[in-house]
Amino acid sequence: MELLHRPDSVSIVAVDGGRLVVVRQTRAGAGERTLELPAGSIEDGETPEECAARELVEECGLTAGSWRKLGEFWAAPDYATEYVHAFEATELEDVGIGEREEGDDLVMERLPLRGVIGELSDANSLAALALWLQG
Repeated sequence: MELLHRPDSVSIVAVDGGRLVVVRQTRAGAGERTLELPAGSIEDGETPEECAARELVEECGLTAGSWRKLGEFWAAPDYATEYVHAFEATELEDVGIGEREEGDDLVMERLPLRGVIGELSDANSLAALALWLQG
């Protein structure tokens, strides 16, 4: 079996006035634009907390006044090494979009929880949201 070596990552449940912050972006594996929670890979020498703060700025142009660790999980333990750290971000403040990677086509939205649950389609977002809903 082939093992996919991937860096660990973060997934962020950013809550803004009863709405969730989400991003739409094109995903090659899905062959379409998907709706996901803000997320990203942890860079060398970076803590999961530092990565979460960086990704929230890069993808959404937001900082959070309050962070809470929700839990951790394997992304796909049968074929990948990626371990995901899930966080809740609240007390959000707009600071402007940070530097994005070339080719990123992210669009940030704030959506009511009820509408988001049926639209999220990636496992990392769904797992992080389930941890958040659990309390």
